[in-house]
Amino acid sequence: MKAAWVVVLFLVLSIPAMAADSGSAAKARSEANTAEMRLLLNSFAALGEGHIANVLNGLRLMSATDEARSGKWEEIKPLLAEFARGDIKAAAVWFARPDGSYYAVGKDFTGLNLRDRGYFSGLMAGKEVAGDLVISKSTGHRTAIVAVPVRRGGRVVGALGASLSVGEISRMIEEKMGLPENIIFYALDRKGQASLHRISALIFGYPSDMGSKSLAETAGEMLAKNKGEVTYDFYGERSVVFKKCPQTGWVYAIGIVTGKPGQPVEELPPILNEFQKEIMTELNKMDGDLAKTAKSLAEKDFLKKSGTRKMLAGLCRSHPYAVGCAVVDREGRMVLVEPKGYAGFAGWDISAQEQVMRLWNLKKPVLSNVFKAVEGFEAADLQFPIFSSQGEFMGSVSLLFRPESLFSQVLTPVLHGMPVEAFAMQTDGRILYDEDKNEIGHMLFADPMYKPFPQLLALGSLISREKTGAGSYDYMQKGSEKVVKKDAHWITIGLHGTEWRLVVMHVRAGRSISSGTYPEGTGTSDNALRTLAENPELKNALSGKDIASIQNIFREFYWAHDGLYSIQWIDPQGINRYGYPEENSLINSDMKNSKTPSAKTMLRALSGKKESSFESPLMEGKTGFFSWSRYLRGKTILG
Repeated sequence: MKAAWVVVLFLVLSIPAMAADSGSAAKARSEANTAEMRLLLNSFAALGEGHIANVLNGLRLMSATDEARSGKWEEIKPLLAEFARGDIKAAAVWFARPDGSYYAVGKDFTGLNLRDRGYFSGLMAGKEVAGDLVISKSTGHRTAIVAVPVRRGGRVVGALGASLSVGEISRMIEEKMGLPENIIFYALDRKGQASLHRISALIFGYPSDMGSKSLAETAGEMLAKNKGEVTYDFYGERSVVFKKCPQTGWVYAIGIVTGKPGQPVEELPPILNEFQKEIMTELNKMDGDLAKTAKSLAEKDFLKKSGTRKMLAGLCRSHPYAVGCAVVDREGRMVLVEPKGYAGFAGWDISAQEQVMRLWNLKKPVLSNVFKAVEGFEAADLQFPIFSSQGEFMGSVSLLFRPESLFSQVLTPVLHGMPVEAFAMQTDGRILYDEDKNEIGHMLFADPMYKPFPQLLALGSLISREKTGAGSYDYMQKGSEKVVKKDAHWITIGLHGTEWRLVVMHVRAGRSISSGTYPEGTGTSDNALRTLAENPELKNALSGKDIASIQNIFREFYWAHDGLYSIQWIDPQGINRYGYPEENSLINSDMKNSKTPSAKTMLRALSGKKESSFESPLMEGKTGFFSWSRYLRGKTILG
């Protein structure tokens, strides 16, 4: 421990000095810093692997006892209970039967089964397990499995195991190493999933899902080698040394953030920019109206009620998502409240509210995060200070509004028929808006409903820390319990220093999308598309609005031609009716009202009744190459 502190201190002092070095001196300094990082790496790996080795050895010793070999839980339980009381950072300590059923300390028979775990068949075949990552069935925690078979007479009669909390192990390592903030450390398992991480929310995340091509490529290099040194960009240039440890197969990495902070995403989806523009227009309008109200109140002496109540009522009526407006005096008491239904709250003291204290301190406008107002509902509060003509602070004017109403007003009409979803959240993880209204108000990092989705938690951590970015995660498909891969982009909105994140997601679909890149061309000829448009079976299905048959024909065409993103049909009125795969298609979307970049070009092609091809950004991100073929009945164009 003492030696580790000495190394870290030297590292902090020496790394900034590199800027002043040149030539051979800079090279020597760089080599010295790398050597120091390798010392830290060895300490990090020794702590991680040593902890797992200690647990593994303890389980081995217990597996050889008569109590363990008996296969009876009542005899095994005292042994495991004593073991669990040690500082092993276990979410669960358990005994499993050959059929996969198991008992756990503190729960006894769990009623759950481990047969579907990837490690279990090998464990029952007599192989030890060290470091397999799973979400614990009995606790829901992110864990690394350490387990040993129990043999009796040369036959495996069960297994002893510990589900180690990788979050707790990461915190233990951080405490023991005492690293400065600019040092990063993490470990990747054999699949490239983060098994340990200094930022706990990133545990169980995949580098390939974090939106940085540089990071994803580097992670692949690290997994392929036994040791080395790499540099990549992930919200800043990062120089890392790494090595693979044979016991777990984990790659341990430690390094430092250097250089100017970067940004993994180069281009945001057009729909996200459109949403940001429209929401900020609404926020700025509310902000401007509140500023005018504050100025008018100062001129009229707001403590005199004549005309002030009318002014407040007009402010609330002008914004459909506003639920209450108030004048607050310099002591933090609401002297007037509108609308009339909330007038009884006049006189209430709100001086302890965070945004009120911030306004007093700054004497500037403030926007709060969502909180429970004294009126009894949850809302955000936008406040403007009121100053007299002599510049004396007199109080403030407040507008309470529901962010979910604002987001819904802007997002819901546009999202209809679009192959994207959206949500908004505070930087603390509170969900401000989601198309699934049941998720609004939940806390991403604390609510049990999100625990089974560690990649979502990992990406959520990035979203909360970075103003804009991209990444991927696994979560339930909208309207079902099917778990799918979603690609996400986010951007920041807000006022007066309060930041909210707006996120759009697109479900991955099709063979070309799984790689995270879209093809530059359709990969099919105009003749093939023309032949499809002449298909009598398709014409009959379209005329009869036989959606099932249409989708089957589209599906066959899609999989018969490489490189396609989607195959869709637009009717003569310019409504995009059907498409396959649905995740990449507009469904019943009126192109005349659409904000997609390709809409105008498509409508021109439809009205011109000519075949055409063109490139255009996809609303969900990246660029598509569009081929357009007419669907005719006789000389009449039907789409």
